Amino acid sequence: MRPTTPSTRLAATIALLLGAAAAALGQSTTAGGPPADQLNRAAALFAQREWTGALAAYSEIAIAYPTHALSRFRVGVTLLELGRLQEAETNLRQGEQLGMPAPQSAYRLAQVLAEQHRADEAIVELRRSATGGLFVPPSALNADAHLASLHAKAGWAGIVDAFDAVVRPCAHDPRYREFDFWLGDWDVRPTGQPPAGPPSRNTITSDEDGCVLTEHWESPSGSKGRSFNIFDRSYGMWRQTWVDNVGGQHDYKGSLKNGNMVFLGDTPAPNGQLGRVPTRLTFFRIAKDTVRQFSEISNDGGRTWQVSYDLTYVRRAGLERP
Repeated sequence: MRPTTPSTRLAATIALLLGAAAAALGQSTTAGGPPADQLNRAAALFAQREWTGALAAYSEIAIAYPTHALSRFRVGVTLLELGRLQEAETNLRQGEQLGMPAPQSAYRLAQVLAEQHRADEAIVELRRSATGGLFVPPSALNADAHLASLHAKAGWAGIVDAFDAVVRPCAHDPRYREFDFWLGDWDVRPTGQPPAGPPSRNTITSDEDGCVLTEHWESPSGSKGRSFNIFDRSYGMWRQTWVDNVGGQHDYKGSLKNGNMVFLGDTPAPNGQLGRVPTRLTFFRIAKDTVRQFSEISNDGGRTWQVSYDLTYVRRAGLERP
């Protein structure tokens, strides 16, 4: 068995990423389609990078079943790996016409075009692949030997950035940074009241590649809780879900308004009663090291509001914002 090097591991990663959707599309047997055992034998040769054998196996299927997209596509991939570039391009384009997903097809076409030193066309195809959401980490992209000739081209950095945006979307979308003013380690006391005893502590961390703000709350009274805050692109709004050590669960949706984060949602009815209470939760950005959290509830469906609590956050001494 050959020793595995970082470059071969990355090559295998690319092959796995590119192959997942393709396999899902074409490996199942339908009425009038290729037999499962024939598909499995071809797929095994392909996975083992036995390109000559895989080419023969997939060519046999593609001839017998001329509308089978995966087989025609993988004929193109094996031809690429065998250096038969013009034939590879023809078969890859045919595979896409038959129904192969555009992001996978575009990536493989970019490999062929780069090997032919058709850099501008390869960049266009890579852009199409990234725009379509193909998940290829930048480390794997940079290690792809088929694309090595593109590294010195003006458009390469933009391509790497485009794929990074697929892999790490929250690092590229400024909406995920709207609530960063809450990040930090805070002493928390009731607003406008003189200190009485130790403060509560709330630590807000950035997690999951910058996609989630996690709240860690603890007070001297023994109450503990946690919330998860994320900009939800499916709603175009922020979401907050709070859970605590008394079985409470709060749900909110909101957005940034005049520099402050305003949530609307509902919280459990008091005293263990059934039902939910409309709640408005606002985080005011007072200063770099000061935040106010202001909660209101409504007993008439949101027509009028009463204060539930009012808290002031002061950044803990000696600790800078993350």
